[in-house]
This record gives sequence, C-alpha cells and structure tokens, in this order.
Amino acid sequence: MAISTSLTASTGSSRLLQRLPQMLWVVAALVAGLAAEQALSAMLDPPGRALRRELQAAAGELQKPLVAQPTAALRHALRRHFHEAGVDVDTTRFWPDVVVSLRGMTQEECIAALHEARRIDGPVVVALEGYRSAEDCRERNYMTWRLMP
Repeated sequence: MAISTSLTASTGSSRLLQRLPQMLWVVAALVAGLAAEQALSAMLDPPGRALRRELQAAAGELQKPLVAQPTAALRHALRRHFHEAGVDVDTTRFWPDVVVSLRGMTQEECIAALHEARRIDGPVVVALEGYRSAEDCRERNYMTWRLMP
C-alpha cells in the first residue's frame, strides 16, 4: 500500500511540473496584456489628463520623508515621471518646493493643461504659475508648476 501511495504522489507532482510551463505562459500573457492596455490607455488620454497624471506621480515622490537637501536620486525619481523631452525639474531654488517646467508646449497642449492640471490639491499641492486663461496660451509655451509638500 505504501508503494502505491508514493507512486501516486510522485505522479501528481510530475503532472504539476509538466503543467508549470503552461501556467507561466498564461501568467506572462496576462501581464503583457495588462501592460499593453495601460500603454494604449495612456496614448489615448487627452494631453491634459496625461500631464495631470505625470504631475500627480511626481508629487507622490515628495510624500516620502523629506531630506534637508535634495538628492540626485530624488531629482531622477521626479524626472522619470515625465515623458516629454523638454522638462526641467528644479529642486534647488525653493526647496522643499519643486519647480517643474515644460518647454515648447503647443497652444492646444497649453489649453488642455489649463483645464486638467492648473491646480491639483492633495498632500502635495501642484499649482501652475501664470497662465490664468486660454488667451495666455501662445503658439509655443513654457509652463511651470510648483509642487509644494
């Protein structure tokens, strides 16, 4: 009886090992699908909403315990949230406030930013400097937000 029990247990684990690669493929496909869905949704978001998400993510970096002086790691962590090439992150001028500036924004992007990301209230307040109305948006714009913990 003991021999048949050990064979059954051995056969069960063998089946599990045979099915493991199939399960890994299913998990990998699910992860890839979720990543593709996120990328597609980010691409289809209006520019103002995407910018709002980026500003909120950067503000989240400032919710961690603050240090006396900003570090290179913090500057890198803040910068990585913005996909635009023309982004400046200044942590030195008004520390612990952070200044995020976007260069070369089109008039349409500027207007979208006014509607979606003028001010974001939360543990870290994000506030646009200047640009009170759509009439302030020109063909090319240099927009600056302050992140204030």
